[in-house]
Amino acid sequence: MFEFSSVARMAAAMLALMFCQVANAQQAGTAQFRDYPGTVLNGLITATVPLDMEQCQRICSDRSGCVGFDHSSATNECRIYGAVSGAREDTSFNASTRYPVPGYREATVQTAQPMDDFQARTFTHNVNFDLTGFDLEQSPATSLAQCEDLCRGNAECRAFTFNAWNENCFLKNGVGKLRLDPRATTGLMGGTEHPGYRETQVVMEYYSKSRISGTQLGQPRVVGSRDQCENLCWEREQCAAFTFIRSQRECRLYEHADNRFPRNGHESGAKVQPRE
Repeated sequence: MFEFSSVARMAAAMLALMFCQVANAQQAGTAQFRDYPGTVLNGLITATVPLDMEQCQRICSDRSGCVGFDHSSATNECRIYGAVSGAREDTSFNASTRYPVPGYREATVQTAQPMDDFQARTFTHNVNFDLTGFDLEQSPATSLAQCEDLCRGNAECRAFTFNAWNENCFLKNGVGKLRLDPRATTGLMGGTEHPGYRETQVVMEYYSKSRISGTQLGQPRVVGSRDQCENLCWEREQCAAFTFIRSQRECRLYEHADNRFPRNGHESGAKVQPRE
């Protein structure tokens, strides 16, 4: 009887916490997020999706019932929380919440800074395209937004390329024709004339024992081999990459490949224009 009452009280407390946090989130849709690097959350998970950190926060920001999220750098998975009851240290995760996590260390609050002329610059994004040459400097970056901010803060920067697979940011002081490469997204500063695209041959680059994550193109299909999966990708102009899962004979096509991970039984490929 005592154990049942204890469980009931814990469940009731969790529900009360959930309703309180959801109500607060709905009233403060633009509340500043608190960052917890190296942290995994505990609480009510309402969704788990394969997205990068930047997309994860965008989804949470857009959902009035989301009080926080955590993101795994190992699996590139985003978990959305309807209630957060606690947290623990885990270097493979990063977390953000709208409100302080009960009984946990202090967070870094994201605050808006006044914009100067350089910070006010805008960029257009060219997904799946790399800008070769014109390198100004190279820096590590974990998101497209971080790479863009690095360019925005550099007076000489006119464009940038973010390599999501290697988490590298390349600042550019000029522009040239763009090269197809699903690893990359290139940003051109507002007012810059688009340089166009290279016309060199597109080939399929293969990745054995690897899976792709990103924006899927349609529903998975049943096929008999990697070659059949590849052919489906060639038939779709929007397809940038594919993954074939041998055990399920499943073919997944991707419009945008935001990362690649080792995985036995998976064969993947991506359309690229080789460097000259």
